[in-house]
Amino acid sequence: MDITYYLPEIIFAVLAAAALIWAVCFMREMILLSRGKVTCVHCRHTTPKNSPKKYLFLLPISFGTTYEDAEHYLPSHLQPVMGIDQIPTGRRACWVELYSCGRCGREQVSVTDFLLVRGVEDVKKTYILPSEPFQKLIDRWETMAVMGVHC
Repeated sequence: MDITYYLPEIIFAVLAAAALIWAVCFMREMILLSRGKVTCVHCRHTTPKNSPKKYLFLLPISFGTTYEDAEHYLPSHLQPVMGIDQIPTGRRACWVELYSCGRCGREQVSVTDFLLVRGVEDVKKTYILPSEPFQKLIDRWETMAVMGVHC
């Protein structure tokens, strides 16, 4: 028998193995995220949070709107807010959390884009991005928190 006779079974086995590996990696990331850790995008080391603080930012988009290239879009469009009660109905917001890798020393942020629906956060997507573009936003949020400013 020729190997092409078994080609459909070989293709299925390769695709099943790839799906299984993806599922295991996805579950690992979800477990790490639930424990306050992420995988460093540079060295693949488990990275803990810098602090328990979460920063809240408002997005200028509503329910069904999408955006491309989150790494460039988010830092230029986020607006700091001090509480969930300041999110207008139908507007999306983001939680930003800081992480610092113990192995390579690089910092990154976890950005969770969500829509508040009847008091429950409907998560649209979570991004792991470099922290440098977000530093000015985080500093602005900290300044507003210290001064007690509410947008």
